[in-house]
Order: sequence, then structure tokens, then C-alpha cells
Amino acid sequence: MKPAMIRKALLPVLAASAVMVSTPALAQNFSVNLSFGSPGYGQPYGYGRGYGYSARDLHYRAQVLSQHVDRLAWSGGVNRFEARRLSRELNQYQRLEYRYARNGLSRAEYRDLDSRLDRIQWQLQRTAYRTRW
Repeated sequence: MKPAMIRKALLPVLAASAVMVSTPALAQNFSVNLSFGSPGYGQPYGYGRGYGYSARDLHYRAQVLSQHVDRLAWSGGVNRFEARRLSRELNQYQRLEYRYARNGLSRAEYRDLDSRLDRIQWQLQRTAYRTRW
């Protein structure tokens, strides 16, 4: 074969292999995070408590607790009535969280929501522990 024919046949194969190799890299999320000052500036201090009053942290905790209640109800870890009561309390919490977070959370609102979640989590742990034995 002539070198020109080899080049013509090799070029599409190289292009196809480059696309196949780069496709997984293109599918990944890519984000750039620019921060000024110390690392973590503007982030909540500690474990989501302290200087940053983010509704996102509380919303995530509420979702995890809701999934935990659903899982325990499905597996029989808690009875129907306890699961319904805990779900009702989580729904009340989520409505209050939505109302508070409309204009951003103040320190008192964050503390109130955090203590409500702590109370619901404690009730869930106590109920799951009590029905297990």
C-alpha cells in the first residue's frame, strides 16, 4: 500500500479512537470553585453548625431521616402508627423549613429547625430501639 492510502485509512481510525477515549471524561461533571482567603471561607464552621446557616444542610438531614423512616416502616423496624407519626412530624418540619428559608435563615430559625430535627432523630432512634427488643 502507498503511504497516502495508509494515512487516509489511519486518520478516521485515530479520530474515532480519540472520541471513544474522551467520551467518559466529557460525561463527568466539571466545576471550578474559586475561593478567596482561607480555605473554606464562606463555608459552615464545623459540621454544618456555627457561622453558616444553610437551609441545604437541614434539608439534606430531613431527607435522610425521611428515608430512614420509610426504610424502617418497610422492614418492620417500626410499626405503622409510629412511622405515620414520624412522617407527619417530618412533613410539618419541611413546611416550616420552606417558610423560614424563603428569605434566608436567621440564627434563631436555623437553631429552631436544627433542634426540631434533633428531636425527630431522637424519637426515631428511641422508637426503632424500643421495637427491636
